[in-house]
Amino acid sequence: MRRTAVLVLALAALAVSGGAGAGRVARQAANAVVFGVMADAGGGFNTVLACCNTTPAEQIGNVEALRGAFVQTDKDVWVKDLVSSAKADERGITYTIRPDAYWYWGGRKVPVTYRDFVYTLQKIDSPASDVAGRIGYGNLDPSKFTHRGDRSVTFFWHRTNCSTDFPCGPYADWQTIFSQLYPSFALAGEDFNKIWTTCICGFDGKPVADGPYYLAKYTPGEGSVLKRNPYFYRRPSIAELDFEVISDPALLAEAMRSGQVDAIAPPFTTDLLSLRGVPGLTYTVAPVFSLELLDLREGSAPGAPTVTKGSSNVLLRAPWLRQALMLGLDRQGMIDAVYGPGSGLRPVDSLLFFPGEQGYRPDFHRWAYNPAKALAILRRHCTGGPATPDPATTKIWRCAGLPAIFRYTWPSNASARTTIEQIAKTNLRAIGISLVERPLSLAVVFSNAGIPGGDFDLSQFAIFTSGDAGDWYDGYRCRGVQNWAGYCSHAVDGLLNAANRSLDPEQRTLFFQRADALLAAQVPAIPLFQKLGVVVHKTSLLGVRPSQGLFSYFWNVEDWRWKR
Repeated sequence: MRRTAVLVLALAALAVSGGAGAGRVARQAANAVVFGVMADAGGGFNTVLACCNTTPAEQIGNVEALRGAFVQTDKDVWVKDLVSSAKADERGITYTIRPDAYWYWGGRKVPVTYRDFVYTLQKIDSPASDVAGRIGYGNLDPSKFTHRGDRSVTFFWHRTNCSTDFPCGPYADWQTIFSQLYPSFALAGEDFNKIWTTCICGFDGKPVADGPYYLAKYTPGEGSVLKRNPYFYRRPSIAELDFEVISDPALLAEAMRSGQVDAIAPPFTTDLLSLRGVPGLTYTVAPVFSLELLDLREGSAPGAPTVTKGSSNVLLRAPWLRQALMLGLDRQGMIDAVYGPGSGLRPVDSLLFFPGEQGYRPDFHRWAYNPAKALAILRRHCTGGPATPDPATTKIWRCAGLPAIFRYTWPSNASARTTIEQIAKTNLRAIGISLVERPLSLAVVFSNAGIPGGDFDLSQFAIFTSGDAGDWYDGYRCRGVQNWAGYCSHAVDGLLNAANRSLDPEQRTLFFQRADALLAAQVPAIPLFQKLGVVVHKTSLLGVRPSQGLFSYFWNVEDWRWKR
């Protein structure tokens, strides 16, 4: 989550209005920024691992402390970061590392070299690494590379022994690969699955970073302190960034209003609306590349991932049942309940594209809210349900002798998701489908005991992406490491793989569109809506330029500065 406080403030202090101005002046004098967040890094900072692929850890690990070849800007394009040049072709990718790219390691200055690229690729591609996904990396052969000195390296695409995990040929969205590097010299002999649980550091425990800041201190449940990396190729203007955990959304909004924190970027809640128009604050809200969805667990379906063998209601393996579920959900009602009826958001009708993108087509619109149509489908396959939609009904359909009762799992810390679950429960009860509520804590819900473990029927969460349709590859291909629903369609696999290999943008889009049309027919998941991103900061904090991209508010954190 993001920065902790240099002075970790007690929550009780948030009720005290006196001293807020003095604190702000003191922070500006010290050239520090306090960023209020709702949770800390939890399982650790090695964000390529399944355990730790969370927003809080990504914000600190992937943007402040760890940088890579490219970074995504507020224009949603990838620009060179730690490389001076890079090119991809049918053979592979060549990177030339900029001559002023260095690591900070406990005060030592260590050059970024080709060894760091090689180490990163080999660890992510290793079957022994419990990674959240290896999209793009899997196309590169970790055993084949060449280098020219320490600052240039060429990797080659897989040509033999290919699989859906390790596809042959190019990866079209190649700029997203190596968006963070690992320090090969500082991790020698370390277990990649166990590093960085409480730090971003070398084997000696000393902080390591090639980004604009290094993680100087982490206090679980309270926050983190990041300090300026003196060896970053561009000197950051702010000397210290402090993440302070304030888990209550109302208290977080009050902390922003009173000046206890300098910036926040939490999940949207109605508490934030009170900050609009407040003098001295800049309030920005816009859609981001994050899709709120419902995963529908097919259980031990053919091709289900070996890492997700949890049970499910076998009725969910029937496409007609999944279609009926979607027809029974008032997605616009969910949006209005969370964001208000004036948000302008509409339900998303694609699983691969966001509204406004060139390839977006409303393939899922055929399953827009229509409870009468849902009942017609259920009536053809089941018995015992209601004759008409009725929120007060106690009748539950039985299909193939099984009751239409499903477990609904969601992160319990997210009040907006609890609101959505309540709407879903009412919607589905009206058409004779019952939900068993199974909220899980943030510490559990994305662990192997939660959604990634596969022990759910319906699960609600959000996926953050770079905005490229290729990011969904591991979520919808057979046995994909992020395919927690156990969905498998070899036709979809072939289209996704063909799209990711194609270096022709128009052809690539057509492949993805065909895949999305098949997904819409089979409904392995229900797209709900594109999430709104909110960033609120002191107007005197300059350089904050949020975008739709992945964890976008910090992409240019080295340019932030206080107005003098």
